[in-house]
Amino acid sequence: MSSQSPQRVLVFCLSGLGDAILASPALAALAACPDRFQLTLLTMFGSVTEYLRDQLFTSDVRLARLLGMSKLAIFRCAWSLRRERFDVSVIPYGMNRLGYNVFSHVVNARQRIGFRYQRQRIINAPGLNQIVLDENPTLHAVEENLRWAAHLLGTSPQALPTLLHYRNDADAETAASNYLRQHDLAEATPLIGLHAACNSLKNHHRRCWPAFQFGAFIQQLRTAHPDARFLLFEGPTDVEINSAVLAATGPATDVVTVAKMLPMRVVAALIRRCHLFVSNDSGLMHTAAACQVPCLAIFGPTNPTWVHPWHTKHRIVSRHLPCSPCFYYSSRSLTCPAHLDYACVRDLPLADVLAAAEELLARP
Repeated sequence: MSSQSPQRVLVFCLSGLGDAILASPALAALAACPDRFQLTLLTMFGSVTEYLRDQLFTSDVRLARLLGMSKLAIFRCAWSLRRERFDVSVIPYGMNRLGYNVFSHVVNARQRIGFRYQRQRIINAPGLNQIVLDENPTLHAVEENLRWAAHLLGTSPQALPTLLHYRNDADAETAASNYLRQHDLAEATPLIGLHAACNSLKNHHRRCWPAFQFGAFIQQLRTAHPDARFLLFEGPTDVEINSAVLAATGPATDVVTVAKMLPMRVVAALIRRCHLFVSNDSGLMHTAAACQVPCLAIFGPTNPTWVHPWHTKHRIVSRHLPCSPCFYYSSRSLTCPAHLDYACVRDLPLADVLAAAEELLARP
């Protein structure tokens, strides 16, 4: 064993929950070598902080609410990290932005790793990092992230485990069992999880299937499966859309339970009990994939090649319009360049989603 101290590695997990989960195989690969790497994970959202702390990759997970800070406060935060003299800093795939690259440059780790996207190859200033990995559009985000982990480990990405991580916590499992029992869901067959929202930053709420369609989906699936029960998950920003879903559900509301504001570890434990998880491209979709639950994923502007449910049974439902996918990783907010008002998800047929659900439910 080497007598050298472990390298101090700062990973900027500044994007949403889904991106953090997609980076989990890379983080786990470094965490498995504590004699070589000492991890510090910097987050910007509470759900990401909770998820990363629960995975036990490191005891050093820090929350910095940069979105609410002034530029001066952000600079002071970066300068404070600079004084810690990190050996390596990493901006994982999907999280590279101009502001993050500047922040990393101020922190000034001895070795800085980031990505150069196909689009906006210059404007995000990837050259502020010493090691720049060019985006490969044929790879899933998990595979992209394994590239920087492999670089630090001195191996090939193909040699690293690729499973997403969501630790099975015994206390959370007990809480989930109690929750299902209290809501008369313990014997539900099938139990179907739903997430009708997604992260709303940068206009990404526009990539969601309409709430009235989720309501109609519940009605029709309940008709086909009278014993079906539905768990509609709700975070702090999901209240409005979930109210619209319930309003569109009509008489089937009695089979819908809204799982409100639960800790992430309990959310994951509840999702594990589901026979099917139906959602937009969202962090909870990746939670379901990490928990090995069959996923029905609704895609419009975003690219399923990069972020489809990883290593679990799934079906992608998309209109496959000539203009889709149109969203590329960049600093820009989501727009509809074809000027179709997001018809790729707005007009996605209910029948297509129902058919995919029936196919997944029919598989053991």
